[in-house]
Amino acid sequence: MHQARAQVQSVRVVSSTWARDSHDLFDFEATDLHRKIFTALKPAVCVRTGTDVQMVSEHVPVNNMYDPLLRLAQKDGAFWVDRAPPSSGSKKLWLVVRDMPSGAHHLQEGDVIKLGRFKFRVRQLVGSGEAQPELKLDDSSSVCRVNPGGETELAQTLCRICLLEGPGEGDPLISPCLCKGSIEYVHLGCLRHWIRGRLNLSDSTGGSYFFRPLPCELCKAVYPTYVQNDAEPQPMPLVEVPWTKPPFIVLENMVRDSQQHACRGLHVISLAEKVLKLGRGHESDVRIADVSISRCHAMIRFQHGHFQLEDNNSKFGTLVAMKKPRLLEPGQGVSIQMGRTVLSLSAQTDVESLEAPTPIRHGPSGGAADERQLRLALLNRFSGARPDGWTTEHPGDAAQLPGEADE
Repeated sequence: MHQARAQVQSVRVVSSTWARDSHDLFDFEATDLHRKIFTALKPAVCVRTGTDVQMVSEHVPVNNMYDPLLRLAQKDGAFWVDRAPPSSGSKKLWLVVRDMPSGAHHLQEGDVIKLGRFKFRVRQLVGSGEAQPELKLDDSSSVCRVNPGGETELAQTLCRICLLEGPGEGDPLISPCLCKGSIEYVHLGCLRHWIRGRLNLSDSTGGSYFFRPLPCELCKAVYPTYVQNDAEPQPMPLVEVPWTKPPFIVLENMVRDSQQHACRGLHVISLAEKVLKLGRGHESDVRIADVSISRCHAMIRFQHGHFQLEDNNSKFGTLVAMKKPRLLEPGQGVSIQMGRTVLSLSAQTDVESLEAPTPIRHGPSGGAADERQLRLALLNRFSGARPDGWTTEHPGDAAQLPGEADE
């Protein structure tokens, strides 16, 4: 039996580039893909111009006409994937969920998810207990303070919603926005009732809802998140929301959608009795009206104590932002998307013992043509070695396969 931590000798890289350049998307159903296969024996940088992908030594200056994609670094006998220098100018690296082990990604708080051209940030994950959603979009949530002398000072002041004078029992008058004069004050209960109607908060099963900060319709200032009464030790939320049954997830939408999400907001979804569906279809729990989103694009389920993100064979894929350099381990390939290019990387422990290239998973199967491509790749692997530490399985052979355009 071989050692579990055998030293990695090379990295096999399969590049697939979509012919179209549209919103940094990659069409996983496309047939007009430009493909190349490389074997990196030393640290290298992957670059692209147009649809042509190249791998160069990390010490070779890259022409400005090339876009840097990613960097293969080597440390302690292992290869790592990282952003290409300069990191400020290179594209963000996105992990392709459908190509992950078991086809799922274990979500963590802070993860950024990309569906088509729409992005979400995972703000909160609660598997069990009494914790409830934190309805704030940043760390500096505003607080509205109740006037401690309001019982006497505001006795003749009108509420701008119900037009009754003075504070009620347990219902103080507050000044939640920048309005002044006769419309400055409003009862806390009146404002909560108005906000609840605007957010369409209902006592649905599990307590799932979409929360967004609401602005005043007159002065346009955003209402505060909390209300602080000196008689209470802790500030209370301005909005009364349904109790959410765990396990639940809180997702922040990061891209504007003119039809549904005119501003930033939070999707609070309970997974106690269902699997969370994200997509364009009406049956989706999080519905996104965007042409880059499939009808049922992705799903999130709570299983074995983890929140698992799965792609549902969507056209433009489900991606997770790569937050730090990633170790390439033998037997565990990874696919990374940068704009319209997907690189499938796999660490190899012994170049001489490789039997066949890693199957290309993006695009239709070609049957006998696939077998021919594998045989050509093997021949080129042993005849195409280059002195700079990487080899290329020339695209001229693969360019004649069905469904592929000439380079």
